[in-house]
Amino acid sequence: MAIPLTDHHTARSLLATLLRQETGADYDALIADLFSTDPAAIRVVVSGWNTLDGMLVHQPEMRCAASMRALVVAAHERALRDLLLAAPRGEVILFLMVGEWTLPTLAELFDGRTLAPRETLMYPDIHLFVGVRRGSGTPPNIDDNTLFRGPPLARAALPPAPVGRTLSSAKDPIVARLRDLGNAAGRRARGQFLAEGPLLASRALDDLPVEDMFYTGELLRNPAGAPLLQRAGDLGVPAYRISDGLMGLITPTRPLPAIVTAIWGRVRDVAAYRPGKQAVILIAEQISNPENLGMTLRTADAAGAEAVVVAGGADPLHRECVRAARGAVGRIPIYSCADLPAWIGQLRTQGIPVVGATGNVERELYDVDLPIPLAIVVGNETDGLTDATLAACSSLVRIPMAPGQDSLNVGVAAGVLLYDVVRRSGRWRHTAQPRVGR
Repeated sequence: MAIPLTDHHTARSLLATLLRQETGADYDALIADLFSTDPAAIRVVVSGWNTLDGMLVHQPEMRCAASMRALVVAAHERALRDLLLAAPRGEVILFLMVGEWTLPTLAELFDGRTLAPRETLMYPDIHLFVGVRRGSGTPPNIDDNTLFRGPPLARAALPPAPVGRTLSSAKDPIVARLRDLGNAAGRRARGQFLAEGPLLASRALDDLPVEDMFYTGELLRNPAGAPLLQRAGDLGVPAYRISDGLMGLITPTRPLPAIVTAIWGRVRDVAAYRPGKQAVILIAEQISNPENLGMTLRTADAAGAEAVVVAGGADPLHRECVRAARGAVGRIPIYSCADLPAWIGQLRTQGIPVVGATGNVERELYDVDLPIPLAIVVGNETDGLTDATLAACSSLVRIPMAPGQDSLNVGVAAGVLLYDVVRRSGRWRHTAQPRVGR
């Protein structure tokens, strides 16, 4: 999760280093322009785990027909996602994105469009995009000339937040959308998924692009219910009351959840993934149980993995997977892969070793090097990794176990492997000032 950086002098220095690291160029004029307005109006957030892997700088727009301007520079997909999820709701934001690779993630999380470069905003490898965070408004329908001519816009109009409005018909289009989100095809078509229960609803409001929420009377009997609905209203998130019967049509979960939350998010193809220079990637092959996959995603998120690549098995956006991941789905980058051995070959060509975890080899985890960048592959508990994947890996290791056991839950195995990488790399050690890059 991105955190604020209030020292603007430090921010300017670190931003210059990040930009030079990612592009090889100096952007002194751009940095000076970003920090030229009232310091009280400038907000800086950074991403990284005891490192500086990305920065978002935003301020009120002073010239173009937007309400805010933001520069985003990130070393990898996870940092990029952290920063974009920290951008404010309900603003028409003119983004200056460093690197074309950032645009697909921006389009996933923000409703808007790319813009052709203009002389006043023309910098090497910086791409322009204007949009509104999904679930918090609609971008203005204005042409590029009008947008660049200005004047600046006031805060974007937030959607109405009908806390307490009741939906009573299964034929309501909103209910039909939620029922669609109960299957993988509907989630892919609509670009949304559902999270069940008050805990995940609260975490989604923290930083995810929430579209709307739906609750039963049971939520109002929960002491946390009224504050949760008030918070949704304050953020402009619609919250609809529905009957137990309608909730039963939306989800097969029993007992019925007191609230479900619709969140924007997709699982993109791994062809769109650009591994960072110090990437730690977890690959999950054929994990068929959605709860096990969710536990694996939660573990990868906690261990600071840059991304998770899912090759077959359960849908990462399945309700049980989302529940078991405890907030990781939507935050950590997740990709799908249809031909895992071929993609492993691409990783190795790029100089990224791929370590497969299996119980059928003699080399133990603690006897092998785990250099970064690195990809780790885990499979399901019953069959393990496929023969083709085993053959494609750079090396194979097993996790040592006491006599009497020969396997671990896949989420536990992923945790053992990832946290050994964390221990060896020293990434967990706190420093007074984060190091730039990983």
